[in-house]
Amino acid sequence: MKPLDGVTVLDFTQAYSGPYCTVNLADYGARVIKVERLGSGDQTREWAPLRNGDGASGYFALYNRNKEGIAVNMRDPRGVEIIKKIAAKADIVVNNFKVGTLDKLGLGYKDLKEVNPKLVFTSITGYGQDGPLAKLAAYDNVIEATCGLMDQTGFADKQPIRSGASIGDSYTGLMAAFASACAYYSQLNTGEGQTVDVAMQDALFGTIEDTILHYYATGDMLVRQGNSRTHLYSPYDVCQCKDGWVAFSALTQKGFEEFCVESGREDLMADERFATNDLRCQNNDALIAEMKKVFAEIAMDEIETKFSGKNFAVAPVIHAGQTIKAKHMADRDMVLKIDDNYVGPFDAVGHPIKFQKTPAEVRKCSPLLGEDTESVLRELGYTEEEIAELKKDDVVQTV
Repeated sequence: MKPLDGVTVLDFTQAYSGPYCTVNLADYGARVIKVERLGSGDQTREWAPLRNGDGASGYFALYNRNKEGIAVNMRDPRGVEIIKKIAAKADIVVNNFKVGTLDKLGLGYKDLKEVNPKLVFTSITGYGQDGPLAKLAAYDNVIEATCGLMDQTGFADKQPIRSGASIGDSYTGLMAAFASACAYYSQLNTGEGQTVDVAMQDALFGTIEDTILHYYATGDMLVRQGNSRTHLYSPYDVCQCKDGWVAFSALTQKGFEEFCVESGREDLMADERFATNDLRCQNNDALIAEMKKVFAEIAMDEIETKFSGKNFAVAPVIHAGQTIKAKHMADRDMVLKIDDNYVGPFDAVGHPIKFQKTPAEVRKCSPLLGEDTESVLRELGYTEEEIAELKKDDVVQTV
């Protein structure tokens, strides 16, 4: 049994933020019925990486596992009727269309509420369902720019930098999954459904902690600090070692002293410039210069034996391809082995939440376009003759 066993999700999402929301619901037990366009389906079916250039998208395979897939023409009244029949039996609807898209199709919250008053209706957008920006196009880099994150990422004398991963999409997807589960729990207690409005800008803006606090405390805007955070603590940085890069941080006095002892630089403890965290922040450049001398003599594979890591946090900067092969990741069950319809066997990132009794699992790979259309239609009561007619009239697509 899984935490969300018995929950049915009607999934209109595509690209990243929406599918990341619903794949998390699916991994933890929900039945997710993914609706796609006829012919092309989810846009990520064409996104790189493509296996051997044959059009099989690893991106789609990764974020659409554990889902049933149906292809329906929602511009045809008969397609709308199919969707409403599914919604009548669903618990949660998730979409990441532009504001008003489902309303125009006759499948907005007001429409689906008529067939299922208990429905939780979650919408994921760039800027939310209302406000002056609501109808603007938005992608991860634009959201990082408008929420303030990009202005704080990079070095002061260079251009602002986007995060290395699409955290605007992934974090928003997680927030939407959490919000959907919360709204469903409320529905179980009250018997009432509701809309859930999750905006990428809101989600990422909610993570801008110290920058906002600093602004209201001092009236000053923090400038980009690269890998340092000298407005809070020092040392905290990234520098070169013999054969790569190393990241480190000492947020406590014990951490700083641990570095000094284990690196053989006890002299730094006696230097009055570095006596307290406040002084280390003021003299950060001088301290980092001394630490660079230490790490310049250490190879990446020596870091773990050189430092205990009890209070001084330190680790080599490695590629994610190395991370997925690390023993710690295997021991933590953070590597999934998936055999997909399209891309074949591949390794995927595992489930970060570890339930003792109801763990997440991969039950099936991503669906072929329209793979489950027929079975879902039969479940809704459609006869073989009716299904054949719907296929002939391009209302639905099957495998």
